[in-house]
Amino acid sequence: MKYAHFWSIGALAISACSSSPNTPIDAAVGVDSKTIDAPTVDARLPDVSKLKASCFALESTNPVLERGEQFAGSTWGDPHVIKVGAQYIMYATSDHDFDGNIGVYRLTSPDGVAWTLAPTMPVFVKSPVQTDWDRKSAETPSVVFFKGKYYMFYTGYPNAHDAPKEYRVMMATSADGITWQRQPHAIAPTDPTNDTPSLDFRQWIVAEPGAMVFKDDLYVYFTAMGADLSVSNTLFTIGVTRSSDGLLWTEPQVAFKPDQAVYPRASNWQGYSTPMGLEINGQAHLFFDVATETPFQQTKIHHAVSPNGVDQWQQDSEALLDRSQLAPWADENVVSPTVVLDGTQLKMWVSGTGTTANFPNVKMGVGLARCEL
Repeated sequence: MKYAHFWSIGALAISACSSSPNTPIDAAVGVDSKTIDAPTVDARLPDVSKLKASCFALESTNPVLERGEQFAGSTWGDPHVIKVGAQYIMYATSDHDFDGNIGVYRLTSPDGVAWTLAPTMPVFVKSPVQTDWDRKSAETPSVVFFKGKYYMFYTGYPNAHDAPKEYRVMMATSADGITWQRQPHAIAPTDPTNDTPSLDFRQWIVAEPGAMVFKDDLYVYFTAMGADLSVSNTLFTIGVTRSSDGLLWTEPQVAFKPDQAVYPRASNWQGYSTPMGLEINGQAHLFFDVATETPFQQTKIHHAVSPNGVDQWQQDSEALLDRSQLAPWADENVVSPTVVLDGTQLKMWVSGTGTTANFPNVKMGVGLARCEL
């Protein structure tokens, strides 16, 4: 997330920040030249019970992608990483020294640490068509490969980054992950210009998509904001919609709300944002940030798991990562978790910003943490 991407509506604020599911391989065990069935718990499957804060080790060279790297004036944020063969591919956003002309770039890496632009120019930018909704900006990319082509979901808006009620989740497709075509599908707020609460979870804001292929369907999670009667206040929640073909979509619904026992709204916790999903051992795992309201800052990375990707979510009792662990380049905000499972090693990249009071000399970048499951 970039400093230029902080938005507020009165006391409300949101930032537009930004998978590659891996299917476990069933195995057989050979003994004395005879094949027997694999045990119920295969040693090569990830042990998700280890997925907690103590499991993660930070990359010593963090941030692995920092401001001013790759080209002069870069302001990297909104990462989304997939793995194709032996190559890691990151989609991330940058402008030039906070000029607001945001582009989605594609970078490649052999190890998830050293990154190279491929190509050197953005692969996706705001629409040049002045009637298109994303004529001002296209950012927070989330890219998956689904049924023969790449899908990108992103946040688009027509006027200004400080008008979050205008945000929509939008979609583009590509044959190669480089050349993209916009598609008509979009998720929009239900009644953003009406200040009277309707109690719809996405009345005012829809943004920050996180896509996942789960059990052969395409799931898109997103940040939503509306008024919530259970907390007598506004609340950032995680929504979801899904499709079996990328054309017809279910009605967007609440996936889950912040656990009030862990992040009570009355204690200044605004809610959840920047979700990203991954299938592990046949379950849907979501990674997302946790935000405070005053000041609006995204301070932690949290995790939840579901057997079906829609409901029955179990949220962890503690965060996986805190911004304090990433000082000084992310000691104010840590956002946009994106994960890849390599065998039993979970790699998680996050975006962060340092003290924004130092703007325009603010530190920022993308960091990496690893967890051996």
